[in-house]
Amino acid sequence: VAVDTGRFMLQALTMPVPEPTALVTSHAFGSIGLGMGNAIGAAVARPDRPTVLFTGDGGFMMGGMAELHTAVEHGLDLIVIIFNDGSYGAEHVQLFRLGLDPSVSQHHWPDFCTVGAAMGYEAISVTNTAGFDAVAELVATRQAGHPLLIDVAIDPLVASQIQR
Repeated sequence: VAVDTGRFMLQALTMPVPEPTALVTSHAFGSIGLGMGNAIGAAVARPDRPTVLFTGDGGFMMGGMAELHTAVEHGLDLIVIIFNDGSYGAEHVQLFRLGLDPSVSQHHWPDFCTVGAAMGYEAISVTNTAGFDAVAELVATRQAGHPLLIDVAIDPLVASQIQR
């Protein structure tokens, strides 16, 4: 399990892993956008099991998008889960709470599933809870060494527990 930094990370960091070395984070550096590099490193180090990356859309745009092809080229068993609120979420929530215009934190990213599919990923978009059934089936039937990208739409105004 690789976890990028972002407002989604508390839930990802509380997931059980088989041993301490099965959790890779970059939080000590204090920057978003480092998750994909960590996930690729973890997948190369442990090719005997899948690697799952939890990342936000802003962090993914900073460092993950450029590395999509790396996982395909090297046949890595990688599942990328992007929590997509269309913004830099932590900033969006803070601006909203201060009564300021949060639109400066919002972005029109490219469609991650389209880009992922063009790079060789199996890709699925989740826009409601019913979509997780299709995700469960894709994860269960995926081919090892064929990366999977899951784009999960989230509401930019719903703060995670880390921001309360």
